[in-house]
Amino acid sequence: MTARAHPTVPDGAVLVRLRAQGPDWATRLPPAPAGQVLTVTVGHPSLVPVPVDDLVTGGYRIVGVASSERPFGACVDVLVPGSVREQAPDWWADMTTVAERIFDLRMGPVWTVLGPELELHLAG
Repeated sequence: MTARAHPTVPDGAVLVRLRAQGPDWATRLPPAPAGQVLTVTVGHPSLVPVPVDDLVTGGYRIVGVASSERPFGACVDVLVPGSVREQAPDWWADMTTVAERIFDLRMGPVWTVLGPELELHLAG
């Protein structure tokens, strides 16, 4: 069995998972650094009715939603390139305080479990 090649991700990128309960989850995201638009995947269709202005103003864009047949939970995941973490350390510190988990994309098991979701971020 050969290993599947993973798409190229931005250097140092991580996937940040945040709990999301109810439509106000977007207001709890720290506003993205100026000039950045970060991609978000949503873990369950019930979390999608969210005010678009909260996302756009905050610097985020939804690129995918888990199906109700295969949800990954009451959470949202944000792809954060390493360059954003380096250029905005205060923002990154805020993001880590609200994060439930941070997935290092250099790790093979992360790709095994979250590969299809990561591909949505990379295509978005």
